[in-house]
Amino acid sequence: MSEVTVTELARGLSDFINRATYRREEFVIMRNGKPVATLSPVPTGIRISDLERTFSGFPALPADDLASFESDIAATRDANNEPVTDSWH
Repeated sequence: MSEVTVTELARGLSDFINRATYRREEFVIMRNGKPVATLSPVPTGIRISDLERTFSGFPALPADDLASFESDIAATRDANNEPVTDSWH
């Protein structure tokens, strides 16, 4: 999360809004060297890349369901052009 002063934010508000919206950046707004607020994008749902964290709290899948589940995840990633970075293997 980047820090931005109130003055910087006021001078470039539309740029900061665009960065939060399109780049999903988050900012801590500072006044007199102290944090006073945050600017962050509104959550729009769960990204495929966040599924591992989302599913980590779920109970383990039975072994016979795991292959089917992995296949479904791979197909979804392919459809969304997201790279495969499976860290749970």
